[in-house]
Amino acid sequence: MVVIVGTLMVFGLFSLRSATYGENETLFSKQMIWDVLGFSLMISILFVKDSTIRRLSVVLYVVSVVLLIALLLKGTPIGGSRRWFKIVGISFQPSDLAKLSLIVLLPYLLERKWFWRSLFLTLVPGVLVFLEPDLGTAFSMGLIWLFAVLSSRVDKKPLFVLLVVALILLPVFFFFGLKDYQRARILSFLNPEEYGRSYSYNVLQSIHAIGAGGFFGTGYMKGKANLMGYVPVSYTDFIVSVVGEEFGFLGIAFLLSLFGLFFFEVSRWILNVKDEYWEILMVSSCGLIWFHVFENVSMNLGLLPVTGVPLPFISYGGTSTIVFSLIAGLILKGIAIARVEKRA
Repeated sequence: MVVIVGTLMVFGLFSLRSATYGENETLFSKQMIWDVLGFSLMISILFVKDSTIRRLSVVLYVVSVVLLIALLLKGTPIGGSRRWFKIVGISFQPSDLAKLSLIVLLPYLLERKWFWRSLFLTLVPGVLVFLEPDLGTAFSMGLIWLFAVLSSRVDKKPLFVLLVVALILLPVFFFFGLKDYQRARILSFLNPEEYGRSYSYNVLQSIHAIGAGGFFGTGYMKGKANLMGYVPVSYTDFIVSVVGEEFGFLGIAFLLSLFGLFFFEVSRWILNVKDEYWEILMVSSCGLIWFHVFENVSMNLGLLPVTGVPLPFISYGGTSTIVFSLIAGLILKGIAIARVEKRA
């Protein structure tokens, strides 16, 4: 697991170096620092006591909710959204911390069979993030709760009722719950050519860049679409377009194989863990990372609407790198506990 995460980070740095070449080059050096710090934190989680993690879950949740409320009141608006605090020139995204807090809090609630409390405490940060607005992150919080409930031993009947009600209300939410640009993103996914100069521009450029890479790619730091800046923000949301253009189909296949190995290794140990708290935590953590990988790669290929979801350990981002590293550390902690249980 440690080798896989480390390899992903190194691969991400190589891709980021190319994505930021000629402009934004300082982002590469910043990401190196975030990766080293994140990797160290991932290992450090192994030395934190199980009881300490459970106790801190409530504190972490309260802090994240307070920060989300403060963000809506005092956050710096960027591009019409309030998603970041800027502290000493460093951007901090509280919604990432909120995802981490749910991952450690929900198992504590669900092992006590507190279904409705878990739903309410998920909705609080979820609604606050939706108001930023950040639909992708709010949706990912719902998925964390869904994976946690499905892996728990609570009665699943209320869950299925809620899912049916959600499907019925989905059209109402589409027309009255989303902002105009959020609806436009979904419509542009359904008809990209009509929105080719606006909402679909990034996606179409990403598809062209990946297509230009072919099977073997154009070569490292030789992608014209990347170097000439045809794909906006290629170092964050559209980093896969850089991988596809310069490393080709083989590069994307290698990247997905690393994530596939990651999921395989986690699932192997989930089957062996006996502690319900850690079983729920590992499933919801793995589910969150899976969603980010699936959504990010799919939107780069035009298979899903753009939601601004980063690719774990690959995309540029300080907060996301630290949080995903901590989540990977929690998974490692769960594996360590499963190993001890297996020997006992």
